[in-house]
Amino acid sequence: MILTNNSTRPIGLDISDLSIKLVQLNKRRDKIKIQALSKLNLLPGVIVNGEIKNKPELIKAIKKIIANPLYGKISSEEVVACLPESKTFIKLIEIQKSPNPLADIIGSEIEKNVPMELNEIYYDWQIIKELADKYLVLIGAAPKNIVNQYTEMFDEARLSPIALEIEPIAIARCLLKEEMSNSKAIMSGDKTKTNAGFNYGIIDIGANHTCMIFYSGDSILFTVSMPISGEEITVKISQALNLTKEQAEKAKIICGLDENKANGVIKDILGDTLKNLVEKIREAISFYENYFQQNGPLNQILLCGGGANIPNLEKIISQELSLEVKLGDALANLSEEKNKFDEIFMEKHTLNLKAVKLGSEDKQKNLSTKQNSSATFTTAFGLALRGILVDEL
Repeated sequence: MILTNNSTRPIGLDISDLSIKLVQLNKRRDKIKIQALSKLNLLPGVIVNGEIKNKPELIKAIKKIIANPLYGKISSEEVVACLPESKTFIKLIEIQKSPNPLADIIGSEIEKNVPMELNEIYYDWQIIKELADKYLVLIGAAPKNIVNQYTEMFDEARLSPIALEIEPIAIARCLLKEEMSNSKAIMSGDKTKTNAGFNYGIIDIGANHTCMIFYSGDSILFTVSMPISGEEITVKISQALNLTKEQAEKAKIICGLDENKANGVIKDILGDTLKNLVEKIREAISFYENYFQQNGPLNQILLCGGGANIPNLEKIISQELSLEVKLGDALANLSEEKNKFDEIFMEKHTLNLKAVKLGSEDKQKNLSTKQNSSATFTTAFGLALRGILVDEL
């Protein structure tokens, strides 16, 4: 008999326009551990706005990251991947009880709520809560052409996709401790679960897209796109100061919205972007308060994604909204030592101020910082955690 600690649980694979993140987890007794972890940048144009444009190059990159992860070893060919958030739809709806089977009603309700033709989408749904006169049902939908792109690609890569998830579901599963127990209850058919914890707003700031997720009463309620992305911020800094993209990226990471860094030059450049973002967050919160007032006010906003680490972003949003805002913990539902993966997560950035114009007081010195990039793995961890949940049911 051969004894092994290797997991057979599926790989969480987060594929975005610019990079791939990979996570495989293992569970020993009641401890969820990281078995494998990696990231790999994609060449420009391989994926554009969530659509696969260069399938051979993407397959090559996926095979590379699986064969040589930065940590650990992959021991499964099964994959849980996410569909691009900008191409998908998710919403909590109410369906009145009737003599007709619920499954027969779902199609017509999806037609009313999803901004896509029914014959052009794949959809799924879950009963989140059963009340006396109605059901609360979470519906999700994605275009067939996008789903087919990804399933065909995985087939050619000789991988078995056991699930293609809508990204906000994976994000919530990763960041929220209560989501783990609630997911188990829902997937096992326990419709009476009513452990209503905090009401959350989760803002995922990605390289090309930002999304705000509203979570309350054990479920995602709806999502809202936001007018900000990491790449747009970098381009704005680059154009304003005539910097290379690399210099602008470092200025964003090191200085961000900190008025004490580089005399606040970067913060001033991003002033309009931040103002617009805060206004859109206010509008989204107002929609939540108007249509979900029975759930109570938001308690907390969590930030995740690559742009979540912009210096002082959480502080300024918190001050503007008078709400608690904090960086989401991508390891919240794992049993790992705090600094065990610093070699992978911690990135050092140095900006040579002699090469850029950021104020006379700073010209004779460099600015440096160490940034924890674990927030960029949020989706990948959430996808990998799905394998833990399904295996336990």
